[in-house]
Amino acid sequence: MDPARHRRLFFALWPTDQFRAEIETATHAIALASGGRLIPARNLHVTLLFLGEVPAENFDVVQQAAAPLAGSPAFELSFDGVEAWGRRLLCLTSSTPPAAAIDLATRLRAHLSNFVREDEREFRPHITLARDLPRSRPTQKIEVLRQQVNDFALVESVRDARGSQYSVLNRWPLERE
Repeated sequence: MDPARHRRLFFALWPTDQFRAEIETATHAIALASGGRLIPARNLHVTLLFLGEVPAENFDVVQQAAAPLAGSPAFELSFDGVEAWGRRLLCLTSSTPPAAAIDLATRLRAHLSNFVREDEREFRPHITLARDLPRSRPTQKIEVLRQQVNDFALVESVRDARGSQYSVLNRWPLERE
């Protein structure tokens, strides 16, 4: 793909720096012990909807499709487990995903159905901690980590020699009740 003509985009819940630090403190030893390739703290996030390579001329359309979801209900997202998804991913997971988070992801998918990849899975809130695990691991419970979610973001992923570099391109606020 010609990077000048395409942008690798996804919608995400973008954690605060403080929450990223809490995640690292709570999960670093587990992620290290997994033997996988650790995700840098700056890249920790919850993907709401992965769009992949989007033609540059559709960038404004993508933003316009997300705009009506501004003002959706804010919510608290809590994480209480670390799971290996096969040997591919080690993820921080939630046993009780809030309905508002699932609704936001579902509505984003509906608003952007023309851009959704066929292999895009249904939304399950998680934060990838490591990739390419040498072996599967049992699920591990951890002390609950909580983050108040007050917005969602459109993010661009650019790959370079250092790996994936993420840039938040736009944010839409969520409404507190």
